[in-house]
Amino acid sequence: MNDDFEQLDDYAILGVRPGASPAEIKQAYLKQISLYHPDRFAGAPRADQEYAARRARRINQAYQNLRRRRSIATPATPVQRDYQAELYAQAQAHLAAGRRLQALATLRELQRINPWYRDCQTLIAELEAEYQPPPTGGMVMSRRALLATAVGGAALALLGWYGWRQLQGAAPTPATAATPGISSGSVPVPSPPVAASPTIAASPTVAGSPTIAASPTIAASPTVAASPTVAASPTVATSPTVAAIDGPIVYQASFGPDSDWPAASGVGWSVGARDNRYLIQANAGLGDIWAFRTSPIGADMIIEVEVSVSGDWAGLILRFNGPQRYLSFLVHQARGQFRCDERDGDRRALLAEGAVALSDRNLLGARLEGQTIELRVNQQTVSIITSATPPPDPRYGLVARAEQNATTATFSNLHIRALA
Repeated sequence: MNDDFEQLDDYAILGVRPGASPAEIKQAYLKQISLYHPDRFAGAPRADQEYAARRARRINQAYQNLRRRRSIATPATPVQRDYQAELYAQAQAHLAAGRRLQALATLRELQRINPWYRDCQTLIAELEAEYQPPPTGGMVMSRRALLATAVGGAALALLGWYGWRQLQGAAPTPATAATPGISSGSVPVPSPPVAASPTIAASPTVAGSPTIAASPTIAASPTVAASPTVAASPTVATSPTVAAIDGPIVYQASFGPDSDWPAASGVGWSVGARDNRYLIQANAGLGDIWAFRTSPIGADMIIEVEVSVSGDWAGLILRFNGPQRYLSFLVHQARGQFRCDERDGDRRALLAEGAVALSDRNLLGARLEGQTIELRVNQQTVSIITSATPPPDPRYGLVARAEQNATTATFSNLHIRALA
């Protein structure tokens, strides 16, 4: 006997679409098995009882098949590294080896992530006290400045001595001219050799030897500031398009009194929740100040947040592999620009940038799926990037970048959606 469900595949027998989530598959299975469970047909004709039994077996088989496929297709979520514990262990190793400056730098990096981690604050205070310079009443000069001053003084003394020797050679009887109150016989009082020895004034080699002062090669090395190689690879962003429909919200951030986002501060910067918003403030020149969390659904997700920024740049951190390796998706409200760049240690690589219409408060979004990242501003897709680096990571964050101006970024309505 051919049943009417024999030609149906596993998805069709449960009544779900291909690619349905495990929760949708389980819900559909419970619904179908309740319709054809043999207990419901206890008083029905024998033919109906046999049909229900066959269909119930097929429903169970389809559910087991789909569960196996999902377990094979879905890779296991990698175990997340405890980065804070790693930094603390590195600092302890530096201390044990006597590398106290390295330990201080590592502990300061840990303080930016979690200022209350174990005895981090106590260790930083002890190490900073060791390297606190003694108070001085006058101006402190660097060794390079002292060396330049000493060399310049020696050169001036040498030139003065040389000029004096020249003067002695031109006027061998300077005592006569030096005692104008005594008549000196045949030697005239206006001893012209003195006036005729303008070799002293004519030796502007003193001023002409600015080889000492000409050593401002120190200031002449603005190659540091000349490293905006970031902007050297400006990829033209695609014209904005309407973003695709997204999946359901799986996480909504709370920026109230019980917020699970960190609150911390340092010299010239602070992060923390206030009045149902998250604020990041940084003084000019501090660069990136950020806070991060871990997505509850893995690396493939959609992040959206409303941001308002005064100063320079602010936005989202994506694929946060660590403090020195992540992607930044930023907007500059005053200029009406967006950019996306990759940080890898001290290097930054520009991935996308362009002009975009911005208001006082803007909705930033990023859709991450595998190696593809779709960037959105105010529900418009401004760029789509395909990049294998840094590797996909479920950690993400909020960031303010203070370059030339003090920067304050205000974030609200942060949520994560599942992919549709």
